[in-house]
Amino acid sequence: MATETDPKDRESKIAPVQVIPLQQVHPMQKVYPMQPVILVPLNPPEKDYLFLSITSFFFFILLAVPALLFSFKTREANILGDQRKAQRNSRLALGFSISSILVGSTLIISSIIIRAIKQQE
Repeated sequence: MATETDPKDRESKIAPVQVIPLQQVHPMQKVYPMQPVILVPLNPPEKDYLFLSITSFFFFILLAVPALLFSFKTREANILGDQRKAQRNSRLALGFSISSILVGSTLIISSIIIRAIKQQE
């Protein structure tokens, strides 16, 4: 005993379908996954003490040459971003420059004192 239903009754019983628009995707559009960005502050470059190394040439040249070389190596390490080498070379450039100035000043002062003593005799 199947009962026939009127087609109009069927349409009234079916719930209306909602149309949801899809996101438009262009055929050449690529979707890239996002990665988190981590910002790391850059360390300031180490001092190369170039001027001090050049100044130390006027006092004692034997210690001024390594000071100048380490100064250039510090500058190169700063450009390459090698912080450890830059720090090491910077300290060595400063040490050789100060040593050159101290040794040179000591030699100049002692030679002046020796000449003054010889002139008094």
